[in-house]
Amino acid sequence: LYAARVGPFAGAPEQPIAFPHDLHAGKSQIPCMYCHYTADVSPDAGIPSVATCVGCHMPGGVPLVRADSLGVRQLALYWREQQPIPWVRIHKVPDHVHFPHMMHVKAGVECQECHGLVEEMVEVEQFASLRMGWCVNCHREREARTDCFVCHY
Repeated sequence: LYAARVGPFAGAPEQPIAFPHDLHAGKSQIPCMYCHYTADVSPDAGIPSVATCVGCHMPGGVPLVRADSLGVRQLALYWREQQPIPWVRIHKVPDHVHFPHMMHVKAGVECQECHGLVEEMVEVEQFASLRMGWCVNCHREREARTDCFVCHY
C-alpha cells in the first residue's frame, strides 16, 4: 500500500486545503524553513501548524491575505474550531530508517535535493525514491558515512 501511493509519477495526494507551493515558496519566495521551522533542530521537518498559516493570512484572527480564496476560508474554519489541519504526509521513509532532518540541514543539504523543486510545484509530490540505494549514493557523493548504523539505529 505504501509503495503504491508514492513515487515520482504517483501524483500528489489530496490535501485538506489546497496549498500552492509554487505561489508560497516560488512567487512569494517564502523560505522552506519559515513553515518547516523545526527542520534544523529536530529529526522531523514538521508539518506547519494552523498558527503558522494564520500568522500570514489572518493577522489578528481576521482573514486579510487572499480572504476570498477557498483555502483561506478553510483555514479560518480550522482556526475557529482550534483544530489542526490534517495534512497528508508526502515524504516518508520506512519506520526502520532514521532520517534526522537537522543533521542534513546542518550539513548543507538543500531541501530541493530530496524534495525536488517544490517552489515550482502547485501540488507537492514525492520527487525522489527515498530508497536505500538513493540515499547511499548521496552519502557517497558527499563522502558521508555509509555504515548501517548511520540510518538504522
